[in-house]
Amino acid sequence: MVGSRKQQKALTRQRLMDAVAAELASGRSFDTLSLREAAKLAGIAPTSFYRHFHHMEDLGLALLEEHGKSLFALMENVRGQVTDGRSLIRASVEAVYDFIFTNQGLSRMIVQESLSPESPFRDASENLFLAISSDLAEYLEQEARKRGAPLAYPRLAANAMVSIMFTTGIALLNAPEVDRDRHVDAAVIKVKMIVRGAESLAAK
Repeated sequence: MVGSRKQQKALTRQRLMDAVAAELASGRSFDTLSLREAAKLAGIAPTSFYRHFHHMEDLGLALLEEHGKSLFALMENVRGQVTDGRSLIRASVEAVYDFIFTNQGLSRMIVQESLSPESPFRDASENLFLAISSDLAEYLEQEARKRGAPLAYPRLAANAMVSIMFTTGIALLNAPEVDRDRHVDAAVIKVKMIVRGAESLAAK
């Protein structure tokens, strides 16, 4: 019985998160959502909200954490399937863009909140970017050692790559569909240029 209650609580908590994420995907900004609206969207009473989160900020932080975990799992999966470095760049860019399109509400939220000086989620958003960049830098260094082609400033390179992928990805949400492939190709070229530049600097 206890296990059943725990399971039901976890399901309701996830329903709250999914309902708010869906509302964000429709174009709503998180700061315009009230606790009562979030509860209504999930089909629960407002008082039941507090069984899962202390306030809306807690829910927002949980959404960002879940989003980050999903993105890390995605990138790990892409790296496990692609072995060639150049093909990996395209596969990674395309995977990130697909992820942004699938989770556009939360993706917008992360970028917007990381740029807002007064956002309660700024630190969480920035920390997510830093974690993604740090993970990518570590991966780039490992791959460089395997290929015998060391990289200069791998962390700066990773930061630039993550910035390109996210900012271009968010911009693509508003771009006509016929232009998306062109933007993806441009992003792939930019990322390759960063890698080539880091390799060239290391060779000097």
